[in-house]
Amino acid sequence: MTALTLDLDETLWQLDGVIERAERATHEFLLAEHPTLANAYPPERMRALRTEVAEADPSLQHDVTALRLRTLERAARHVEAPLRIAEAAFEVFMEARHQVTLYPDALPLLDRLLGRLPLVALTNGNADVHRIGMGHYFVAAHSAVEVGAAKPERPMFEAAASSTGVPLETLIHVGDDPVTDVAGAARHGLRPVWLNRSGSPWPEDVPRVAYDEIRGLDELPGLLRRLRPDLQLS
Repeated sequence: MTALTLDLDETLWQLDGVIERAERATHEFLLAEHPTLANAYPPERMRALRTEVAEADPSLQHDVTALRLRTLERAARHVEAPLRIAEAAFEVFMEARHQVTLYPDALPLLDRLLGRLPLVALTNGNADVHRIGMGHYFVAAHSAVEVGAAKPERPMFEAAASSTGVPLETLIHVGDDPVTDVAGAARHGLRPVWLNRSGSPWPEDVPRVAYDEIRGLDELPGLLRRLRPDLQLS
């Protein structure tokens, strides 16, 4: 073990409610700035339009940022609103999307690992650890948008190995999703750690792989010390 990769959404912070609040903030902005657009595309209809846009352009599969912006632009064109309104609404969404609440065990873990083990953030979403104010904990952060592929595909994990300059098989990946994080990491030679906060059983439709399991990030230092007895964690 030479470095650690961490998922973001539902690993360091709870995602539940974040996107919904961001979409409400976007709608409230549109109500104030362009009521015609807001009334034509309330949040439910905007979500349906986003699905249509995604189905029409498979290249957006790994780019949730471009997908959301393009959806807003298409809605704006439909009601003949200026595209600057769509761009401004997108910025409102992104600002609200980054208003996250960290799990209580997240910062204590990051503080303990800082300077002791290289950390790389890996996300299929569009969260930016620098925008949240956590960038100093990581030597690198990669998103599916930047890499052009999402977990569980190999390029995401290869990006982490490249950023740290270590072999892929010496990385440990920690995440909450059995498919994208655990099975994906195992398939490409990393050692996966399943962060299973709810104590859920392994999904029946997902082939089993070898993995370590923790119920909280506070259990991770103990696991790391067992794997690397020389690792000094305060």
